[in-house]
Amino acid sequence: MDKPWAVLVPTLVILLGAGLPFLYADFSIASRDALPPDDETRVGFEHMDEKWPEGAVNVAMVVLDFDGEDPLAEDNLRATHNWMHEQIEDKRVITAFGYALPDASMNESSVVAYWQTPDEYLTAEQIATREYLRDQFLSDGVTYIIFSLNGPITGEDGRGFVADVREDRDDFLSDLSIGDDGQLLVAGFAAYSLDVQDAIVENLPIALAFIFISTVILIFIQVRSVIIPIKAIIMNILSISATFGMLVFVFQWGYGESLLNFTAQPIETTNPVIIFCIVFGLSMDYEVLMLSRIHEEWEVTGDNTQAVANGLQKTGRLITGAAAIMVVVFMAFGLSSVVILKQIGLGLALAIFLDATIVRALVVPSTMRLMGKWNWWSPRWMSKTKEESTIQQPAEEPSV
Repeated sequence: MDKPWAVLVPTLVILLGAGLPFLYADFSIASRDALPPDDETRVGFEHMDEKWPEGAVNVAMVVLDFDGEDPLAEDNLRATHNWMHEQIEDKRVITAFGYALPDASMNESSVVAYWQTPDEYLTAEQIATREYLRDQFLSDGVTYIIFSLNGPITGEDGRGFVADVREDRDDFLSDLSIGDDGQLLVAGFAAYSLDVQDAIVENLPIALAFIFISTVILIFIQVRSVIIPIKAIIMNILSISATFGMLVFVFQWGYGESLLNFTAQPIETTNPVIIFCIVFGLSMDYEVLMLSRIHEEWEVTGDNTQAVANGLQKTGRLITGAAAIMVVVFMAFGLSSVVILKQIGLGLALAIFLDATIVRALVVPSTMRLMGKWNWWSPRWMSKTKEESTIQQPAEEPSV
């Protein structure tokens, strides 16, 4: 309160600097890598991926629905075969397998001959192999193609490949003889991860608008100020962004993976949403508690500096104690073997710690000191009427 600029500038630099890594965040749904490096299930999968990379879990499955048309028609075989070869040339793809490419050595003509040669010209073994592939890959005009992808299962390359296939699918479908309702769909872990991200991004603005508007209204009702609710939202965003930056620093960039026993990987897609909502609610709880006391002092004294100092003094011990308990509880999540819970626990603990120390104890009072009476400004038509109501006392009975 005595030197607000000397306190505000360094703390803002710390918070903004801590939040910078979040600009480089990569998100993905957690996979087997969420387990500890020595977990038996994970070790087994990693051995399989190492020995048989073409059968790795990191695959994109493309489903082709010909809507009643014959996938084995010559034009469909040729178009699908050429399209699969185009995808294989992508550096993100290891190999592809489907009915239009039963063997990597086959060219366009050999694939057509493979499916259209009559049974009498084939050996029993060739007939059996072809029927097996037919049963595995074809069913009522629907087939699928498997693309084995490079890189980790949670990597951005896999999601990028899925997005590119979806973007260019109309060009491919135009080369096929399919029905009016024919379609190309992409499934697999990479597609699932991409769809979850898209679903969150699509609805995130609505959720944020609901949270921010509700916060402004509720705090305004409490303190009759337009400035303070907006400032409270900005303060919370600063502490939460710093927390997200530290999550990237630790879990994505891997600083501390040996200590916490995990493998560096993208941030679990749903965790920032969970952390944001919980931390925003908890920090606003502190904010309302502190601002209510400061507002009471302001109404009594009319002195902003004294009101902030007294309000912070009378609520500081309570806020600090409550925050300390929650930091300890949330840190217990960090003892989990699953990295998803580690991210949530460390994120919540760090956010509460920053909010109760740097933000509530330093940033909030320094900004309120600098803004002075403007803290309590609101348009005249929104201000609370201060007219005192007169309580009529009953008349005394006349004495006899």
